[in-house]
Amino acid sequence: MFLGWALAGLLAGPDELAARQKADAWTHRFTEQYVKAIRSGNPRDLETLKAMTAKLVDEKSPDGEAFLAWYSFQGNVSFVTMLLALALQEWLLAGRTLGKRIFNLRTISLPDAATPGFLSALLRSAWKAAFFTLPNPLFMLLGIVNFHVPLFRRDKRAWHDLWTRTQVVDEKTS
Repeated sequence: MFLGWALAGLLAGPDELAARQKADAWTHRFTEQYVKAIRSGNPRDLETLKAMTAKLVDEKSPDGEAFLAWYSFQGNVSFVTMLLALALQEWLLAGRTLGKRIFNLRTISLPDAATPGFLSALLRSAWKAAFFTLPNPLFMLLGIVNFHVPLFRRDKRAWHDLWTRTQVVDEKTS
């Protein structure tokens, strides 16, 4: 994620950089108003905060357009970065991402227990990257459900494991 955010800053063109500056300026104003509202407890300050938020989500608002432009760009760059990072790790490092190495886990392809192929690694990674980087409520909801699916399955496989015919196994016992 952090690499994707940094790359977005490096790859941004003039339009994206202008949108980022507007979004950052709005965030700064919003933060100051939030602190003021919390400290004072004045209902007017809270109303100003609500008005700022309502104005941001207005489709014709320059601040809203800037937010949408910058965070869409940043999300897309982060998605591609995470997708490639996870897929290449799983594919080139014999089913072991950095996190799997830490916990002595590995992804295997079923039924032969071989290292997953590039397409399997890419599909598994696309699902995870979408959940973490794309600000879409549907992806977030499905990601949360998918995270809990292994708790209720005997074979402890999530949806992305079922779709790609893979399974995460403990290296110590396999």
